[in-house]
Amino acid sequence: MSGARSAELAGKVAAWIGSARWFAGKDGATPQVSIHDLAMLADGRHGLALADTPAGEGVGDAGTIRSVGPLDLATGLDCAATPACAGSHVRLALAGGETHGDRGCFVGRPIGGRSRPYGPGGTDWGKVTVAPLGADASNTSLRVDTLAADGRGKSVALKLLRRCRPGVNPEVECGRFFAEDADWHETPRCLGWVEYRPADAASPADRVAIATIHSFEPGCRSLWEHCLALVAEGGLDGPHRDTLRRIACSLGQVTARMHAALASRPDLPDFAPRPATAATRGALAKSLASHARDRLAHAVDAAPGLRERARLEAIGRSSGRIVAAIETVAFAGTSAADIRLHGDYHLGQVLIDTAGTRLLPIDFEGEPGRSLAERRSPGSVCKDVAGMCRSFDYLSRVAAGGGGADGGAAVDRPRADAGPLIEAFLTAYRESAQGAFWWPADPSESQRLLDAFMLDKAVYELAYEMANRPDWIDVPLSALEQWLTGER
Repeated sequence: MSGARSAELAGKVAAWIGSARWFAGKDGATPQVSIHDLAMLADGRHGLALADTPAGEGVGDAGTIRSVGPLDLATGLDCAATPACAGSHVRLALAGGETHGDRGCFVGRPIGGRSRPYGPGGTDWGKVTVAPLGADASNTSLRVDTLAADGRGKSVALKLLRRCRPGVNPEVECGRFFAEDADWHETPRCLGWVEYRPADAASPADRVAIATIHSFEPGCRSLWEHCLALVAEGGLDGPHRDTLRRIACSLGQVTARMHAALASRPDLPDFAPRPATAATRGALAKSLASHARDRLAHAVDAAPGLRERARLEAIGRSSGRIVAAIETVAFAGTSAADIRLHGDYHLGQVLIDTAGTRLLPIDFEGEPGRSLAERRSPGSVCKDVAGMCRSFDYLSRVAAGGGGADGGAAVDRPRADAGPLIEAFLTAYRESAQGAFWWPADPSESQRLLDAFMLDKAVYELAYEMANRPDWIDVPLSALEQWLTGER
């Protein structure tokens, strides 16, 4: 693509990318965009582009944010959900092919060998239909259905990893681990992925995972959507109270089995558990405290433009108390080993089937606002457990009207206490994890870790909602205010 054509395409992308939910550099201004690389798709009408934008405040990166976007080359619009683009991702990943740009190539990496009917010849590539799997978030998830000429069909889940970061992506790494190395089958099977390899790549650390393909689980939806629909019919204490508590118990058991699987291969260096020490707990405290200071400072800086200005500034004045409480994780104890984690565990990261009996954790990418190195590092399972506890609190607040327009079932009613659901989840988890080397033997150790991680998560949520869903700021903001007043 000529320089002039590239600049023209970049201008068209700049017109819409700032409003995309998955875009990490939101600051209210129209971003400057340049096209780093572009690979043409077979139809000549679409291309797979890597777009660069300057990093704004509070996004965790210096320099440039690189995003992946399948584009309509005539309009510059994102076309990830079109059969041509979604189908090309699936075919590339499962057939093991390559699509070349000027500076590198997009390479398909099938797991377990090439899959038919996605062969490189294309003669058996039939009709493709695409449907979104939930609303766009930090990534784009799609159901892709194919029907070959001989009548064979296949449905898969395509996840486009919008933020391009060089290195090993934990979504790919964990997907391969569960598919090939672990005896745990309570997550959709990873079938392959697509990565971008720069022409000058010297090692795997220079590659960028841009999409994953998993088996599609028919009849499932996110546990967040399921629970929100239940509480819409009367709240947490309504007619579905017992059902919600049964779900929380089952989720505690599934979560413990997930952690057991993640800790099951000490012979694999990238999944080997690591003993906790005073030094690692101290490093954790330092990292969490630094994260809290940075995010709370950014919240205060952004406060003048938000209706919650006074509340955010009050949180800022109390940031020292929040940071000091988080820092106590350094003295939590070291009886439990650190293991690989889910990393961004909440109700939206679990599927539930139509019968309400089968739960499937998904999306092992980790928190998108943290570096790949952080997301791949062993840590306390209390981080995942705390994340789910925070998610139950989110459920109670959104059900009471605390969320924005995309909250689904949010209504104006008094907030019910999420405590019974949290306790049901924690009790089931503790019983399932009892005696495991990765769960603290001392209840005071687990409680101190849980308290620190829940506070860290609320700070993370505040920064995330400010950048992506301003109408939802009240949810983590209220949680932090209640913590500060001792009402939790």
